[in-house]
Amino acid sequence: MNSQAGESNSGAAVRGLLLVLVAVVVGVLLLRSVDDPDDTTATDTTSAAEPGDTVPTATEAPTAATGVSDAGGTGSVTVTTVAPTVTAEPSTDTTSAGAEPFQPRPASEVSVQVANSTAVRGAATRLTDRFKTLSYITNTPTNYAGTPLDSTIIYYKPGALLEARAIAGVLELDPDDDVRQMPADTAAVQDFESPDVLVALGTDIAE
Repeated sequence: MNSQAGESNSGAAVRGLLLVLVAVVVGVLLLRSVDDPDDTTATDTTSAAEPGDTVPTATEAPTAATGVSDAGGTGSVTVTTVAPTVTAEPSTDTTSAGAEPFQPRPASEVSVQVANSTAVRGAATRLTDRFKTLSYITNTPTNYAGTPLDSTIIYYKPGALLEARAIAGVLELDPDDDVRQMPADTAAVQDFESPDVLVALGTDIAE
């Protein structure tokens, strides 16, 4: 009987040792599976761009603006850009077709005085009578002191340039060269009556 009990104890010891070895092997396997997982490592399939490669440009899709509709819900709103309207200013060019150019005043509103600088007697009176027939307001004909003028000069007061040029046309004078602004010193004109236009009569048209 003692031999059978010894054999039973030896078998139990062997089974216990086998269980310990199995537990150790299982523990080692579990630790390895935790340290080196096979299924949890993601592989990056995107390769880095090399120098010289063409990188495609992403196209950004238009995004619709989102707003609140009249019914209280959220919907898609299309934003439309409206270009500003430019209104052309009306033209103020008075030289365009159909525009009336500036005109001199009527002769009946323009006063004229003739001053004779020549030795031709009565020349100022005769020219004054001519202006009367043209409906000008005529002042008393007078004399122009000093050296006789070779060319007749037409002087005008400020605001009477067009009327002076019209009188130059009547006398067949140059409206650019023979028309001048009235001098501040009119002492050379005897009995000066401050007319709109003063004709300093020269030898070119005195008669």
